[in-house]
Amino acid sequence: MNYRKATVYSETDASTAKTESIDLNLTDIISRLQVRFNIINASAAITDHPAKIAKKVEIVDGSDVLWSLTGQEIEAMDFYDTDRPRDYELDYRGFWPCQLNLKLNFGRYLYDPLLAFNCAKFNNPQLKVTHDKALGGSAPGSMKMQVIADVFDEKVPTPTGFLTSKEYYSFACAATTYKTVDMPTDYVLRKMLIKSQYPTNSFTDQIDEIRIDENNLKKIPLDLNMFHYLGSIENAHPLYQEHVAFSGAEFGGYLYVTPGEYPAVAWNQSGTPTAYLTADQGGGKLTVTGAGSSTYRALVSGYLPHCCVPIEFGDQQKLEDWYDITKIKDLNLRLHTVPATGTVEVITQQLRKY
Repeated sequence: MNYRKATVYSETDASTAKTESIDLNLTDIISRLQVRFNIINASAAITDHPAKIAKKVEIVDGSDVLWSLTGQEIEAMDFYDTDRPRDYELDYRGFWPCQLNLKLNFGRYLYDPLLAFNCAKFNNPQLKVTHDKALGGSAPGSMKMQVIADVFDEKVPTPTGFLTSKEYYSFACAATTYKTVDMPTDYVLRKMLIKSQYPTNSFTDQIDEIRIDENNLKKIPLDLNMFHYLGSIENAHPLYQEHVAFSGAEFGGYLYVTPGEYPAVAWNQSGTPTAYLTADQGGGKLTVTGAGSSTYRALVSGYLPHCCVPIEFGDQQKLEDWYDITKIKDLNLRLHTVPATGTVEVITQQLRKY
């Protein structure tokens, strides 16, 4: 076969919060890593979105951080890389399994022969996964973790590099304030995600302006009103859609979903129809009242997974089209935050050559 799936870390109990360090010593070239969690909910109210269980997923080579995102950031980056939401149900029912599968993409698409992760190019690459089951799902009682690699088998490519994704900077929002971030200029920039999530707030409630300038305002390649920019994002990427299941008997009044902007919910239920949804604007946390004891299954649609807005540079399939910032001496990102609530995370995806 040209491709296969290799087990990097067999399914192991991960009920205790900790950081798992896993050696990446594969001789095969890796196109994608999948960090999978199998979470068993307890009979309790919903805690939070399962993606928050993964506090940080990193790939390091000694002190060199090659890749580093949270679970929510990984899900958002994967969606903007592939235009595909998760392919399994988000399940909050007590005593039911709740799945979480985080996909770390190293290429423009799965089995990209030009961009992939070659362990042999590094001294001692390790995958580090920091997790805590108490942060998501429905008060999980137990959890297991597994790591799968999508690798090249009989087809042996010669990749020139890989996509490195990192949370570069984070700061607390301040009311009606401009924040300038000194951006890295070490590798070509493919895309950037701006994340700002606060319950019931839309993204533009959090950030309403973005600007990028080069060399002390000598050039301004990007200067946008976020409300107008979101229209182009919604045209460029499909709706984020997911299936969600929960039980009203264990419900605490909130439903945590992935779409962070303009969420819409269509559901069916067993028993007497009693629940209705409060029309919250976003933030990934929806209010549900009158849930009763019914069991619900919902189709949730919306935009901006985990309240992440993509800033994409050039044709995402053409390496030569991306933003070559390596020749720029000074690159600044300026954001205008509206409220004094929540935080902002600046996430980069860059081309790192071997």
